[in-house]
Amino acid sequence: MLRVGKVKYLNTLPLFYSLEGFELVEGHPSELVSMIREGKIDAGIVSSVEYFFNPEDYLVLPDISISSAGKVCSVLLLSNKPIASIRKVRITPSSLTSKYLLRYLFKKVYHLELEEVEREEEAVLSIGDEAFKLKEKFPYAYDLGEEWFKSTGLPFVYALFLVRRNAPAEEVVKLHKQLKTSVKKFFYDLERGKAEVPEDFIAEYLSSCIDYGLSEAHLKSLKTFFSFMEEETGSPAPEIISLFHP
Repeated sequence: MLRVGKVKYLNTLPLFYSLEGFELVEGHPSELVSMIREGKIDAGIVSSVEYFFNPEDYLVLPDISISSAGKVCSVLLLSNKPIASIRKVRITPSSLTSKYLLRYLFKKVYHLELEEVEREEEAVLSIGDEAFKLKEKFPYAYDLGEEWFKSTGLPFVYALFLVRRNAPAEEVVKLHKQLKTSVKKFFYDLERGKAEVPEDFIAEYLSSCIDYGLSEAHLKSLKTFFSFMEEETGSPAPEIISLFHP
């Protein structure tokens, strides 16, 4: 049975809504990255940065991602002061992708120096369910998905559904089909009041803020982001995102 990593965030609800026949392993984004890298899971929705660093280890399932085309609503820079005055930021350890996205925005868009700190911060980068809880405590909230879209006109891809290259092909085909069906079924049921969500605002969040596709525009966005990461890390960016085609 294929071992599939599931992030403990609300935005994964549609992906796993009707998924059956797989061993689901839950964890935070950084935990799932470690597990898929070490072969403790065979597949999972993990940070797109993991593919950047280790493209030779994975296949990318087509048509599936956790993205946003504008506001993502759950990747936020929270502060008591406007962005022009921010230098020191405490960054969540949960997602490398959001960390590098913030670096991109500070360097390429805001033209500011960013200092990552663990205390005496002027702002906090928060993601996922935690971002919803913290947002009301700060007068300034900058949505990183919206800032990327305003700068590039492209969606931003936070997570890809990666599969280890040694995973059984038949199981991968089955997983891909079920994931696409699950997303469609979730939103079909949601429109008819049949899909249960924890709170009322979640339905609006999943429908308006999260994009589950992986189109040519998404791939173009990844190329732009990966080019920046090459500048930042010195690691070569994958020239082409290798898609698995069942």
